[in-house]
Amino acid sequence: MNKYDIVIGLEVHVQLKTDSKIFCSCSTQFEAPPNTNICPVCCGYPGVLPVFNQKALDLGVRVGLALNCQMNEKIYFERKNYFYPDLPKNYQISQYKMPLGENGKLQLPGGKKIGIKRVHLEEDAGKLIHSINHSLVDLNRTGIPLLEIVSEPDIESAQEAFDYLTQLKLILQYIGASECEMEKGLLRCDANISLKPKQAKELGVKVELKNMNSFRGVRDALSYEAKRQEKALEENERIVQETRLWDEAEQISVSMRSKEEAHDYRYFPEPDLLDFKVSKDCIESQKDFVGELPLKKRKRFLESYGLSEKEVDIIISNLSIADFFEESCKEFNEPKKIANWILGPFLEQVNSLADKLNEVKITAPNFAKIVKLFCEGKLNNLTAKRVLSLALTTNRDIDEIIEKEGLVQVSSEDELGCFAKEVIKENPKPVGQYKEGKEQAIMFLVGQMMKKTKGKANPKIARQILEKILKESG
Repeated sequence: MNKYDIVIGLEVHVQLKTDSKIFCSCSTQFEAPPNTNICPVCCGYPGVLPVFNQKALDLGVRVGLALNCQMNEKIYFERKNYFYPDLPKNYQISQYKMPLGENGKLQLPGGKKIGIKRVHLEEDAGKLIHSINHSLVDLNRTGIPLLEIVSEPDIESAQEAFDYLTQLKLILQYIGASECEMEKGLLRCDANISLKPKQAKELGVKVELKNMNSFRGVRDALSYEAKRQEKALEENERIVQETRLWDEAEQISVSMRSKEEAHDYRYFPEPDLLDFKVSKDCIESQKDFVGELPLKKRKRFLESYGLSEKEVDIIISNLSIADFFEESCKEFNEPKKIANWILGPFLEQVNSLADKLNEVKITAPNFAKIVKLFCEGKLNNLTAKRVLSLALTTNRDIDEIIEKEGLVQVSSEDELGCFAKEVIKENPKPVGQYKEGKEQAIMFLVGQMMKKTKGKANPKIARQILEKILKESG
């Protein structure tokens, strides 16, 4: 935009990885039958008392530390009052004046740092399911532990918002705070966006965007909304502070309601919960779980393994794959070859599994052995992939698979010579084409040799033998 700066702030709600809810012992199981994981505490019955989940506190502290936040030693909860069918208490237990952590920062791969205004704990509401003639409510999510992560308005483009969310999700997964699966509602994002004239100090009127079901959806919604606001400003229309819903099908934002302010929620301290002290021991113990974060791992991989940025970005996009890569390299110190096989056949076969990485049982040493045998010429591309497919979900012994399936690569010139003569005899047309100068015809003959050897021939040696016999025969 030539005349305006885009100002974006993101509010991310992430479900913390606990077995029970934040203020009761109900299960957090996903896709349980509707209204089965609830109790009097979830539903806010008179006389019930919430009890704070220690694991939720620990994970919240861990996230705050990973985002370089100043952790408050004393926190308390407040009631955020609003009336909605999926909130049976008619208030949400949240934090406002004294959040768990404040004033953090998240660095993007390009180096820019996005401020983290606050991270705070709260409970989730239920879920409404709308039909044409009626609406249903499932209260299973009521009381699920959430951590809200609020950025400063430091994001300047839709793409930058996408990069921020990608990096944040990676951090949360690396430290074991959440699975972050958006399709399960484990991570949700609302965005605030405004435009201001370039060089102006005062921010413009902000609009909140909701109902975005993917990071790409966030990017598309912000791109659209920036253009919508720019057009309105150019036509001297007033931007209204409101909440708008993103319509994925139509690729437009639609007005939903005027935007609430903090005073509309009438926050006041939760009378059923005491103030909590976040001990130094709690903070110190969670530092041990933070470990090497994605950007540091990315830098180390680029410096240590000689891989391209694209290769590293794919490998570190999943901590399990990153660890698998490093363990494989310890067994066979050829990082580039290990990476090629992980990014190629390994992920290709993993992505064909119903439960993806959760079904993988092959160990890094066994995987590295397959790559090593391929590089030594003892397995060709086809047989190595076959061995991998048989070991991927079973972790069977590699030598046993090769012996039982008869997959040792045939490289003997005498043995391959016999197959080559048969192929030449049976395929006079491509033989003639090759002799006429059509070199591509040799690949057909190599393919026929691969068929005869059931994929076990060394294709490089097979081609050399074919070319030698054809040359000698004139």
